[in-house]
Amino acid sequence: MNDLSPRLMPPLGWVVTACAVLLTTTGLLGVYASEAGTGELPEQTLRQLMFLGMGITGFAIIQFIGYREIGRWAYPMFFVTLVLLVLLLVARKVNLQPFIIPKRNTYRWILIGPINIQVSEYAKFVYIVALAYYLRYRTNYRSFAGLFMPFVLTLVPMALILKEPDLGTSLLLLPTLFVMLFVAGAKKRHLAIIISLGLIAAPVFYFSPLMNQYQRERILAMFHQGEGDRAWQMNAGYQLNQSKIALGSGGVFGQGFTEGAFFRHDLLPEEHNDFIFAVLGHQWGFFGCLGILSLYLIIIAVGLTIASATPDPLGRLMAVGVCAIICAQTIINSGMTVGLMPVTGMGLPFASMGGSGLISNYMMLGILVSTARPRPLEMARKPFEYDFDE
Repeated sequence: MNDLSPRLMPPLGWVVTACAVLLTTTGLLGVYASEAGTGELPEQTLRQLMFLGMGITGFAIIQFIGYREIGRWAYPMFFVTLVLLVLLLVARKVNLQPFIIPKRNTYRWILIGPINIQVSEYAKFVYIVALAYYLRYRTNYRSFAGLFMPFVLTLVPMALILKEPDLGTSLLLLPTLFVMLFVAGAKKRHLAIIISLGLIAAPVFYFSPLMNQYQRERILAMFHQGEGDRAWQMNAGYQLNQSKIALGSGGVFGQGFTEGAFFRHDLLPEEHNDFIFAVLGHQWGFFGCLGILSLYLIIIAVGLTIASATPDPLGRLMAVGVCAIICAQTIINSGMTVGLMPVTGMGLPFASMGGSGLISNYMMLGILVSTARPRPLEMARKPFEYDFDE
């Protein structure tokens, strides 16, 4: 409990929290508009409100415990997460119902009574904590061989998540790893070599058993979107095509709250989840999308400000990791709605429908705000400063 401060929350913490709540509120309005447009009862909206309450509770708990205390539990949490991910993999071969029930041939959720847990969403939070805890006082990752263990901590959960299958969440771990290694002081030439090897290996990965056929089709769909192929538009490219129409029909100022054909006729699949950005663009137009992206930009900018002002290496790495994963998820989700990224099944942080994702995002936000709290003066050199040359 040594992270407690007389101040409930620092000013920068209030800024990022207010932006996150605004994003969730905007997402809730989008979900409500989708339900109201079809004459449905707002069941999804009420459910998401309940998840918001749970997310804020998780945020408050993280604030009370503090990031340092959570860091001490990094490895046990990482081990438990891996065990749960392995159970999801085993469930593909062994019947583990009623605890693990496939949905659309995916194994992502563990059911404990009325609680439905999407393990991969919480894995993002645990991964940031575990990697930051590992890197906090080490210098061995400044050698090429020393990068082995950070990559093991990344690739093992990444492979397990990919086999659920969940391509979107697995894609978030690598950019987060590189950002955290860069901030921790890994040599740039080593990271450049690894990136080059990754680009060379990408075609091999594309054809490997780790990737399902429908995931390959989603990637291919991104390259066929401008051909006007009707067969493509009604099959593999249907979601992307409808998303672009929804955004384009929003124009500059949008169709209006609960207005528009996409609300009345339910024309966009996964509108509450993966394509909430397209729904919001259809509703509030270009300026609405600009406002939403501005909120994410503020969260990331303030988060990096918090990280740069944090003398504790553990806190700095956690803060940077949270910013990296929110930034990557925002870019991928908004990019896939306009055809710049493949459709990966990834939600928009704080805005998309989904309990586990929303709770996990607020827990990560709690880590970020916890690092912003003022602490006693620490007599040590600044983190990640080295006396030897690159």
